[in-house]
Amino acid sequence: MLLVLSMDKMRAAMLVLVIALLFSGMAQAMQPKTVLVSVHPMALLIKSAWPELGVSSLVSANQSPHDFVLKPSDMKRIASVDAVIWMGPEFEPYLKKAIKGKVQVDLSQDAHESAIINEEHSEHGHDDHEHEINSQPVSEHDEHGHDPHLWLDPNRILEMLSLVQAQLNLAEPTAFMDQYTAWKNNAHTAFKDQHKAGFVSFHDAFHEWIKVFNLNQIAVVTSNPEKPVGTRHIVEVRKLLASGQAQCLFVEPQFQSRIVKKLHKGLDIDVINIDPMASTYAIDSGGFVNFYQELLSKFTQCFSK
Repeated sequence: MLLVLSMDKMRAAMLVLVIALLFSGMAQAMQPKTVLVSVHPMALLIKSAWPELGVSSLVSANQSPHDFVLKPSDMKRIASVDAVIWMGPEFEPYLKKAIKGKVQVDLSQDAHESAIINEEHSEHGHDDHEHEINSQPVSEHDEHGHDPHLWLDPNRILEMLSLVQAQLNLAEPTAFMDQYTAWKNNAHTAFKDQHKAGFVSFHDAFHEWIKVFNLNQIAVVTSNPEKPVGTRHIVEVRKLLASGQAQCLFVEPQFQSRIVKKLHKGLDIDVINIDPMASTYAIDSGGFVNFYQELLSKFTQCFSK
């Protein structure tokens, strides 16, 4: 009798083990091995969080996403990968039909709905202050406050990773989360006494970054660098630069136009190159935190003048 019971228990244990292995295999099969991310800096973030993934970007590092157009070769790349990570139909309408039927993650979704990041990785003691941005043209941010530069929102980085983790059945990127949280805490310390230092940006890419760290962007030249800037606005910004209210003018390597020279010609103003597209960082480097640290150093360079 005891032998029969023991055999039954062994069979039950074996059955449980087989079922567990089956579900484990199914879960692993569902995990993508190759991912195409719509923009380069976001691809850098994904690779930094999950080094084991094969990650590439649709829009190259030195190309502006503002005027991107899909080519037949891009369609082939989309078809060849296991999953696509993009910023949603509002910001990238050209991808809506192209990725229909693909496994995909829309980063414009509210990441709070799928948040599974542990609370111990959240930052404490830092309030996010709204800061008034003056003298700027109509923003590319819509009436709901949406900003297409999702990778430049320090408060949203872990939330977006949570969304990707949940929807692609990936492991929790604990090592990156710890590294990023430490960087963000250090950044708050670095910017602690810099809230009054004014600066002007050629392109309104750092909208959320400025809000998170409570920085004083007193003007932007353009919301969309692909569109012409009015002469009156150029004159207004130049007067602002000449007044001494700004400690520097931030310009981007993607948009080195004649307008930039007109803005600062003959003025005693520091012109600092800043690259929101992380174009010098190879995706495989996994250097997103290094990219953020470089951005921080550009701001502290401006404020040290």
